Amino acid sequence: MKQTFCLLLALLPLLSNAQKALNSDAQAAINQIDSNKIKAHVVYLADDKLKGRQPGKEGFMMAVDYVQKQYKEIGLQPAGENGSYLQKVTLRKSRLDKDKTSLVLTLPNGDKKPLVLGTDFYVYPHPEKKSVDFDAPLAFVGTGFDAPKINIQDYKNLDVKGKIVVILRKVPDNLSANVKLHLQYPATLQEFAAKNGAVGVLVCNYTSGAVQFRAITNNMSVNGIGASVLPDGKRASSASALGGKIQAAGGISVTLLKELMQAENENLDTIWQALEKGSYVSKTLKSAISGHYESNFEDINSYNVIGKIEGSDPKLKNEFVIHSAHLDHVGVGKPINGDSIYNGAHDNASGVACAIEIARAYSKLATKPKRSVVFAMLTAEELGLLGSGYFTALPTLPKDKIVAGINTDMPTILAPLESVAPLGAEHSSLLKVVEEAASYVGLNVEPDPDPSEGRFVRSDQYNFVKAGIPALHIKYGYKKTTIEKNLAEKVKIWREANYHKPSDEVNDTFVWSAGRKYAQVNFLISYLIAQNPERPTWNKGDFFETNTGK
Repeated sequence: MKQTFCLLLALLPLLSNAQKALNSDAQAAINQIDSNKIKAHVVYLADDKLKGRQPGKEGFMMAVDYVQKQYKEIGLQPAGENGSYLQKVTLRKSRLDKDKTSLVLTLPNGDKKPLVLGTDFYVYPHPEKKSVDFDAPLAFVGTGFDAPKINIQDYKNLDVKGKIVVILRKVPDNLSANVKLHLQYPATLQEFAAKNGAVGVLVCNYTSGAVQFRAITNNMSVNGIGASVLPDGKRASSASALGGKIQAAGGISVTLLKELMQAENENLDTIWQALEKGSYVSKTLKSAISGHYESNFEDINSYNVIGKIEGSDPKLKNEFVIHSAHLDHVGVGKPINGDSIYNGAHDNASGVACAIEIARAYSKLATKPKRSVVFAMLTAEELGLLGSGYFTALPTLPKDKIVAGINTDMPTILAPLESVAPLGAEHSSLLKVVEEAASYVGLNVEPDPDPSEGRFVRSDQYNFVKAGIPALHIKYGYKKTTIEKNLAEKVKIWREANYHKPSDEVNDTFVWSAGRKYAQVNFLISYLIAQNPERPTWNKGDFFETNTGK
């Protein structure tokens, strides 16, 4: 009897969950999600005639037109600019003009040292100004973090207003991969610096060699950096350059930093050892740096495609849950086995296809959810999350009314879907929503199966997070069940063979029924959020609660 009682206690959570039935309206909507329609979208979007959907090219505009046509057929209301489905996004490639770039370091004794580009320093091209002059004193700010939640406050008790800060790159090993990657983005370090009044950032990677340093330098002039820019020319989004108050951003070599610290009566090796112990090493320097550099701009226009299902509640319909998916891929590139078109069938025609069918499911509801649900097919994810960065910088909806973001990027529907990993949901109340949604369609929920990849901050949901909006990205889970035994290995093999290659095209690798279930669970996540009068919230004290939102 005791054993039976204990068993019943253990089953109580499962029994109570099973007793909570999904309402018939939502159940009917997800039942109508059609894997054949998902397949048809992928077949069109990954066709050779779209030539890899590269922003600025005809193939991408064909994809834009296709999505608009689907929105109209489904009955989505326009939610872009000027009563349309479109939001124009200016994408800028900035390249450094090496012949018009020079820096001079002034040491404490007054000696002036001209610096050699590619040996002593590199500088990012500016995303907003074609020509920049600067002259500022230096300050050393350790690892350059201003993050009390992880107990690193390198700017504490240090006045860096009007100065260029020098940073020794180091990220604590005890942080999650998502936090590490967020902190390592150059723009994140520049945001910390700008917040404290600095006008420039120079980063030294203590472990990089001369060859790697020269390669980064050459890349600044050959490939440059990507950004999306607002109508007034200000930077909207870029992982590399913040613009604005930051007039100079780049790197300096280990050799130069050693020389600089020696002139300041400091020892770089000793500083590094102190940093490894977590010690505070920031200090004002007596040296200064001046310079001039010029950038060449190449601008193209692209588009986000945005539609909405209006909510049914008179008040809550003015709040929004957003489904996003990136519409672009990498275009035409180096031929592999005679094929030069990078079709992007899995990445991310499949994600767009699922999002379109989620929208169709919403259109079939007899009673729409309380909140409005928005569908944003975004440009330039492959160029550095630039379309989502533009949208969150200049949203076509009130930013403070966006309650959650659900991103659909490369579902990788290679096997029957039995488990999902909601990337980033653990940082907010969204995790409970996912668990409830998954229970209605018989899916397991598991933590990120590849935590070292930092995938939460590598796709479009990241820009929503940076804007302070709880967001997630549903990925396949790898838990082994009776249907698929080695999914993790299968995905690894597939990625090595096909990721960002022409072979990512429509073929027999797709399990279309899994796409249907993927769309169902994503629909239910947004539906539950849209129905709940309470907005999703960050977990109290979570790193992303206080270190990203502006």
